[in-house]
Parts: sequence; C-alpha cells; structure tokens
Amino acid sequence: MSVVSPYFNLNSVSFTFEIWIYPTSVTNDQPIFSQCTCTTCTNQCLFLIIRSSKLYMGFNFNDLTGSTTLVASSVWYHVAFVYNYQTSQQIIYLDGVQDAIRSTSTSYLGTNGTMYFGYSLLLPSNYFSGYIDNAQLTTRAKSAAEILVDATQVFYYSFDQPNPYYDNGPNRLNATSIQNVASTSGHVGQAVRFTTTSSSYIQINYWPSLGWPSSKPFTFAMWIYATSVSGGGLLYTPPNGISLLGLTNSGQIVAQLQEASPVNIWQAVIGGFIPVNTWKHVACTFSVTNGLILYLNGVSQGSINGILTYYWTSGLYYIYIGYAGSQAYIVNGGSFQGTMDEFYAYRRELSATEILALASV
Repeated sequence: MSVVSPYFNLNSVSFTFEIWIYPTSVTNDQPIFSQCTCTTCTNQCLFLIIRSSKLYMGFNFNDLTGSTTLVASSVWYHVAFVYNYQTSQQIIYLDGVQDAIRSTSTSYLGTNGTMYFGYSLLLPSNYFSGYIDNAQLTTRAKSAAEILVDATQVFYYSFDQPNPYYDNGPNRLNATSIQNVASTSGHVGQAVRFTTTSSSYIQINYWPSLGWPSSKPFTFAMWIYATSVSGGGLLYTPPNGISLLGLTNSGQIVAQLQEASPVNIWQAVIGGFIPVNTWKHVACTFSVTNGLILYLNGVSQGSINGILTYYWTSGLYYIYIGYAGSQAYIVNGGSFQGTMDEFYAYRRELSATEILALASV
C-alpha cells in the first residue's frame, strides 16, 4: 500500500509512528513503513522494519535495532517508532514498553517521497508478511506514558454527549447495539442509565480475543450508581456465557473467573456491599503474577493467586456492559439497575496506584 499525496514532511522534525502488526513471518527483512527521498544517501530514507526477528528503525546508515525477538505465532504487537528532534533520540517501543534507544547526531533529512506500508524502496524484493492495522503518524515525539496508553488501553467510554457510545480510546471500539439504555447526569459529565431489570445492556462487537484459555493480563474499571442492589451484571460475554464482574443477590460486588489451570474451577473475590444512590468506583485486575484482584473505591477487596489460565472469550466476539446471563456463578444475572460512567478496559494489569488514581476522579 502506498500514499503518494499529500507529502508528509518529516525533515528535521520530531515524529511518532505507531501501528499494530501481526507478522506471519519474522525471517528476512519485513518492511512495515517507509518513506525515501534517496535510497543511497545517508539520512534520506526512513524505514521501519523487522530485521533478524527484531524491530528496526533507520534513516539509512543511522539506525537502531530493537532488543526483543518477535515470534510469528498468532500474536498482535503494538509497535511505536519515535524520533525526538529536541533530544536527538531514536526510540523503539514494543507493546508500550521501551525496547531500544540511541542518540543520533543527525535527524531524518528526506524532503519528499511516497509513503509505503508493507514495502520499502530500500528493500525492493521484500514485503511484509502478515497483517497491519490502525497506523498513526504524529509530528511530535509522544511520551512513554502516551504510548503505553495507546498500546494497552482497549477502550474508554466517558458516555458524554453528543456521542455517549463512542469509544474515546485509541481503538475506536464504538458500541454497536444499545438496548434500553438512556443518557443521564454522571459522576463526570454524562453517564448511561440501564432502564430495565432484564434486558438493558450496551454491546461492543469485535472484542479482541484473549485466547481460550488465556493467561493474558487485564483491567476493567468504572463508576457505578446503583438504584437497586439485588444483583445484575456489569461485564459479560454472551457467546461463552461467562460473567466477569457484577453484584450478588445480596448486593455485594464480585469479580470472578472460570479458572482453566491448574484446576478447572470457578474462582471469585467477593467485596463490600454496594449502597444505593451513591457513586462507587469498581475495578478488577488480573495477572499471573498477582492473580485476580477486586477493588472498591480504590481499595483492594481481596485477591486470588495461583491462576495460570482462565476462560473468558474465545474469539473476536462481542461483550455486554451492564448485563449478565442467568447462569453467572455468584453474580446474580440480569441487568444492572442503575447508572454507569467512566468505563475503562486495559490489556495490562494496572497497579494499585493507578486504580486509586481512577477512583479519585
């Protein structure tokens, strides 16, 4: 794929190039993105590639090699290539984590050239093998914190008007179906209110697969304002019938996982009682290292360690917010009765400090 016009001038400026890649081969040179004025001139050919199974960025004879070996095994990677003109640094990020950095005396000096995705004039016999998605080019050096969000935030719903069901995060996973949900005043700006006890929900399609089973980390966090506390789901995957977060029939908040290994069994952390007509911040996190943790108002309600893999989603399926099916283990099924605001999802485990920051808004 190529973009001929308009020309994007990156000569002697800071820039950040981000993209999701799914390589089916990491051998040989795999071009990801390039723009060349001259393929034989120093600092006049920008190329971002996989070389020797590692990320590689260069201006031509002024290059940086990543440190992590990539695999071609059903893995999506978020990669970012940064040039900071003010500090004269080239930086490579892999899944939001700095992978390599070097200082360079000369910036990129290309003055024109077609932009290519999956190809480079510098490597005319090579093409990227795999899939690429959601490429972004920014004419400034993004911070490490910004890139971490871009790489790990799955979605963020502020539920604010005029587009309450738009994803404000980097992936634009806008809600695709809304059933018996209304806009109302929120903890921050506007929120959404679930108006029935059995059929209110927000549906998000194309939830990225976590694997089946999976060991991948996650975080979900939100504000809730319950008008009734006799149960109701907060997060549910209908195709697999598994509820992750919700209320018990006595009004306690609960996070639960169907553990796959070392034992196939349901595990749950039951937290405090949720009062009616009061805003409360709820979050749950998971990592193999720290286990499943439930938070209420930024305070841990307990954890379960020793879970190596779990079941939740097995493909590019959809999820429901504000609802759970009838067979929901400890979560009492049906629609959450109340209001929800500031819903975040991450594909990493947020720290206790980060959860407290979300609960302090």
